[in-house]
Amino acid sequence: MSEYKVAFYIRVSSGEQAKGYSLDGQKTILTMWTQEMGWTWVKTYYDEVSAKDINREKFQEMISDAHQGLFNGICLVDSDRFSRSTKDLLNVMDDLVTKRVKLHIYNLRHIDIYSDQGRFILTNFAAFSEFFRGQLASKIRVGVKQKMKNEWFGQAPYGYTILSDIVGNRKRNTRLVENPEEQTILTEMHQLRDESKSYTEIAKYLNEKRIPTRLKRNGGTCSWYPGTVRNILIRQQVELNETKEKKP
Repeated sequence: MSEYKVAFYIRVSSGEQAKGYSLDGQKTILTMWTQEMGWTWVKTYYDEVSAKDINREKFQEMISDAHQGLFNGICLVDSDRFSRSTKDLLNVMDDLVTKRVKLHIYNLRHIDIYSDQGRFILTNFAAFSEFFRGQLASKIRVGVKQKMKNEWFGQAPYGYTILSDIVGNRKRNTRLVENPEEQTILTEMHQLRDESKSYTEIAKYLNEKRIPTRLKRNGGTCSWYPGTVRNILIRQQVELNETKEKKP
């Protein structure tokens, strides 16, 4: 029997580390599965971005390697690691099979996704996930708009400070105003991201420059972490999109 070679595709985006989708967590699952199946691992591709489209650096590198015949299969934990678009998932899957490269999805490991019935299950599974995420995003946007229409509640996002008017003994018109110092740091973070720096590299840069975080512990500031950088940048992007939607 010829050796069956596989590659791992591992992806995380904002907030997913805490939901069991950490880079190390996915790699552990795929490694154990590969050993159980008797497959030979040859390469791992990591992306730390959203799967809204397939224009991802390591994803495209993986597709190119697949076309070159580097491996026979691609292993991933869940279909949304590959793409959050049902259309993209199926199109790339069909493209790969013409190169004799198959997808192996751990969460659907007991289903032959290349059979008619299996493809039907995969399509519906992916479509439901896509629909659910769309509905959730819509509800979040509506909630943010309503909150900003009235008064701001909760902690100010990075780059902003909470300001209130005092009427009598009560706070009124609680709102967000830009924090100039944090806005400068945000600009640097976006510039680094535009230069294709990873969240890990940006966090390292901020720590090396001794740029303080908001969080303080034992009298000192805490270090920057990739997850912190990712959450700040993505949250700001959502706010920018909301601002654009409000403009006539």
